[in-house]
Amino acid sequence: MSDHLSNRAWLEEETARRYKIFVEKTTMYQELSQCLVDLAGIEPGMQVLDLGCGTGVSTGIVLARLENRGHVCAVDISGPMLAVAREQVTSPQVRFFEADAADIAELFQDEPLFDRVVCSSVFWQLRHKSQVLTALQRVLAPDGLFIFNVPEPYFIFKNIPRSPKVSLLFKQLAAERYGVGQQDLRTMELFLNQHDFEPVTTKEFTRVRSSEESHLFFQLPVASAWMDPPLDYETRLALLDEARQLAEPDKTVQQRWIYFVVRSKRRRE
Repeated sequence: MSDHLSNRAWLEEETARRYKIFVEKTTMYQELSQCLVDLAGIEPGMQVLDLGCGTGVSTGIVLARLENRGHVCAVDISGPMLAVAREQVTSPQVRFFEADAADIAELFQDEPLFDRVVCSSVFWQLRHKSQVLTALQRVLAPDGLFIFNVPEPYFIFKNIPRSPKVSLLFKQLAAERYGVGQQDLRTMELFLNQHDFEPVTTKEFTRVRSSEESHLFFQLPVASAWMDPPLDYETRLALLDEARQLAEPDKTVQQRWIYFVVRSKRRRE
């Protein structure tokens, strides 16, 4: 299994368990996936790839759009997350695969091409986006679309010109060439174009997160595993509980996401 996640905590059983609880008690991932599927324009009869399907939230929404025609192939690198997904979504129209996102070309080389590839709350975290886009070129139908989303603060919702400063330009070049780090509209378009993809449309999506939802979210091991030097999980949970007690319970956080609908520039006329 390739190490291409930005955070290996996604592979932990505790993350899958807590993620399932979060999905059951909140609407965040349902809202994000619903917006993604709406933009994808999925219709009955389509072949759809759910890339980074997690516990199957987006898979279930895609399945409902297909009605009784078409198929979903749902891929995730995390076995524990897929175990939950298989319990949540049971249909002969859905198949689940444990695989790295960059391996989809080999995984589906004998399968029909996909009309849509959806990727909810995952693509921005991948270290190997270039390899994933190369693989997508091989599995997308000529008129197929790839739809993904990116949250703030990992994305800046405007064009940022290249900086004359070494420290900032270093980060901008990493975003332009490899799609890593913080991106903006300019760097994202350059990155996609380098890999023969072109934006069709974008959409901004804003939602409000309550104090209780924040508390549940940061119970996910992956949500606080970014600390460097790291703190053990029990220490992080203790700090989270203290923060909950000290914070004002009615304070909310505004979440801002941008959605990209892109297509291959290599498509046949």
